[in-house]
Amino acid sequence: MSEVWTHSGRTPRPPSASPYDAQAAVAHLLARLRAAAGATRVSVWVHEATTETLVPFTQSVRDSGEPVFEHPQLRTPIAVRRSPFLSAAVESRQAVTARADGRRAPDRELAELGIRSAHAEPLLVDGEVVGVLTVEPSAAAAPHLLRQVAPKLAVATAEAWERRSEKRRLRQASVLLGLIESAAQAQSMDHLLATACRQLAELGEVERVCVFLVEDGRLVPRMASYADGRRDPATWERFRNAPVGLQLAETVLRTGQPLAADRDSGLLSGWWVDQFHIASGLAVPLGRSPNLAGVLTLDSTQVRPFSEDVRRLAAAAGAHLGGVIEQARTSQARATSLDTARVVRQLLVDGAQATGVAEAAEVLARAVQRLVGTERSAAYLIADDDRIGEVRHVDWPDTHKAVIQNQLVGQPAADVALWRLTTEERLPVFVEDAGQSQLLDPRLVAALDLSSYVSVPLLSGDRLLGLIVTGSVSDRMTWSASVRESVRQVTLEGSLVIQNAELRAVEQLRLAQLATEAHHDPLTGLANRRRFIEQLEATVYAPAQPSCAVLMIDLDRFKEINDSFGHSVGDDLLCLVGPRLAQALRPGDLLARMGGDEFAVLLPGADREQARAVAAAIGAALREAFVLGGMSLHVDASVGIALCPEHGRDRSLLLARADTAMYGAKRGRHGFEVWAPDGTPDSRDRLQTLEELRTALDTDQLDVHYQPKLDLRTGTVTGVEALVRWNHPERGLLFPDVFLPLAEQAGLMRRLALRVLERSLRDLRGWRDAGHDLSVAVNLSVSNLQDVGLPEQVAMLLDAVGVPAGALVLEITEDVLMADAARSQQVMAALRALGVRLSVDDYGTGYSSLTYLRALPVDELKLDRSFVTSLTTDRRAAAIVRSTLQLSRDLGMCLVVEGVEDAETLDALRAWGCDLAQGYHIARPMPAAQVPGWLALQRVPAQRS
Repeated sequence: MSEVWTHSGRTPRPPSASPYDAQAAVAHLLARLRAAAGATRVSVWVHEATTETLVPFTQSVRDSGEPVFEHPQLRTPIAVRRSPFLSAAVESRQAVTARADGRRAPDRELAELGIRSAHAEPLLVDGEVVGVLTVEPSAAAAPHLLRQVAPKLAVATAEAWERRSEKRRLRQASVLLGLIESAAQAQSMDHLLATACRQLAELGEVERVCVFLVEDGRLVPRMASYADGRRDPATWERFRNAPVGLQLAETVLRTGQPLAADRDSGLLSGWWVDQFHIASGLAVPLGRSPNLAGVLTLDSTQVRPFSEDVRRLAAAAGAHLGGVIEQARTSQARATSLDTARVVRQLLVDGAQATGVAEAAEVLARAVQRLVGTERSAAYLIADDDRIGEVRHVDWPDTHKAVIQNQLVGQPAADVALWRLTTEERLPVFVEDAGQSQLLDPRLVAALDLSSYVSVPLLSGDRLLGLIVTGSVSDRMTWSASVRESVRQVTLEGSLVIQNAELRAVEQLRLAQLATEAHHDPLTGLANRRRFIEQLEATVYAPAQPSCAVLMIDLDRFKEINDSFGHSVGDDLLCLVGPRLAQALRPGDLLARMGGDEFAVLLPGADREQARAVAAAIGAALREAFVLGGMSLHVDASVGIALCPEHGRDRSLLLARADTAMYGAKRGRHGFEVWAPDGTPDSRDRLQTLEELRTALDTDQLDVHYQPKLDLRTGTVTGVEALVRWNHPERGLLFPDVFLPLAEQAGLMRRLALRVLERSLRDLRGWRDAGHDLSVAVNLSVSNLQDVGLPEQVAMLLDAVGVPAGALVLEITEDVLMADAARSQQVMAALRALGVRLSVDDYGTGYSSLTYLRALPVDELKLDRSFVTSLTTDRRAAAIVRSTLQLSRDLGMCLVVEGVEDAETLDALRAWGCDLAQGYHIARPMPAAQVPGWLALQRVPAQRS
């Protein structure tokens, strides 16, 4: 109980204690205040903010010869919320006055306590309410006295309560230390618990402390002791045989958290309150969650809060006692049977080798069988649909296995009473007379000749995965309490074995999945680059040195599909391409996706003809349209072939040469190509060429040559075509077909085109300043025409260099126009708005369509050289040129013919009225510095006729 010091008398007396005794100072101040004010009683209540509790600390009562009424509530701690009178002072931090004859809640409280009137003054230290001073009657609460005494009283009260708390903590530490010491000296577990309960009841200022232990999965009352040490036999018997559980303790066991409650709260009600008159209770777990040994409870017959010190003491004691109880139980259980230790040890050894639930269940079944001395066991695993699935038999004859297969496997587990009981209790079940039990179908028991059996839940953590049933078919068996406890222990150990086996199975599955992911493309499911290279190395570097072929496959115009329809459509298309390619392969061939739209095929044992046949089959397999979302898409592929050992017996070399051949097939547009040495050192290493090209763009290695264009009507040169060249430091002058495809694929065309465009415009500016009224034509690629920022770049260059837009001609191939019509039209319209002229280059070789000639703002057609080569000898070629000339006239366009190699061709074109021509017969491409001299000295062939 809380300590209440009472000082009486008409005049205050000085304290007898030391002047440094804060508690004596509080009593002295109270006595002086009561005497000066003429009060009947003054009291100090300590405010514990952490628990929102008011604790009666001390009081001073006038010695008038008449007894002062003492309500029990004035001697016990009270929750702030339960006292309207005191809580008003705490919450408002203002003085409060109440009268018993009033109607407010504080007034009614005083009436219940038998107090006519009272004044409550909050005691503040640093702005915090440390307590409440009450003065009875309220008329004695003189403001000037309270102003003088209250601040001193607040400081003294805070210090006194702190010292008292320190003393209580020391006493609590002493009790806990005593528990630790007595644990080693206790005569029995009951003796230890009884001592602990008695000490805790006294120190916690409660009537009783009880211990509830977890036994067989239930919370069972096992020990109770009162603060005065008494144990009434009748009350003790009622406690040990309680018909219902204490809800407060059950809740703490379930949550693992300390909890306090008052009567009629739902947690304290019914039988326990009626039998033991419990008004308030505090419960803490024994041990640490989730392995709790039970619950420790402290209860009082009066409604009261529990201070922070009491809660801390109870929690510490519960944690320690839980460990002691669990340790004692484990020690006793292991000491009862050496067989249990041997079984557990063997279980862990065998279980360490098990992978998956089924293997671990069989290990546990053997362990339980050895422990209980039965003759056979079986592990029944429950499938995901809650039916009996896989069964692992131990020491079973085939005839009885057939009985299980026919009568149990595939049946709902809920139809078996034994499973329902285990699902509810999750504990071992011991059946000594199988014939009399109804947990298993009697017909099944008879068919199996089962006399006695033990059922053990197959647990993995909290999950129930099945049952292990081990039985005797000879004589009925009985099992002692020690054996039953050993089985429970093995069940717990088996749960860990099951969990570890599950983890090993998951880890094996994860490793297998990682191995699969490491060697397969996540999008298409095909082998990936790593798998292909590993297989290629194993084939090429095999001791037998077998032959093989490597095919590199790249889809044509796949970027157009991505840009036009989105990457999701492109991904779907790649997933459909894989099976098409596989149709063209032989058993044993390896198909892999190397990245992007690039695939590779390894043909073990294939020669040149077989590789060519597979490449042709690949092209045929892709000819049929792919249907995506109701839309038909056609995709072609370029295939490069490298042969081993003909083209080398090195993995990197074969891949590079197959890659080179593939780009040759793409440039030539003939489907597939077998690698052939071309004398170019860098043909082996496309990546090296690409890196060198990046360097060339950052330096001055790129140059522009110009080929004049002759006006056949006037015989004058009116323009030039800009042709990029690469002055390679080691390989000399390289032509565009060597590096432009690499620049296009590597995303370098934007930089390259702007570099060429700027150089061409500056050269043109110089020639025009020298009096040569020329135009310049610059070629654009697919990526250039899809760059919506190109028109702005061109405008800036024209403005910076000072060249009129009409002097610039941008040449675009038909393939570029077909790549993305919508974006192409947008870019072309913006260029045309600048005044730039547009030309269709290589006309007649691409996907020619009169539709785009009608719809797009094109100024000229540039007929491909393939129609000019045999112009004077092939009537059909001549007809095509004349018809194209007529078409250009009808559309209001200019016709440029390239590839003029002789005078006869030039004369024919002039006779037909062609507009412009260029070719080696007129002039070869030349550096910019040579153009002015050539213009000055050259007598153009226009004068020959």
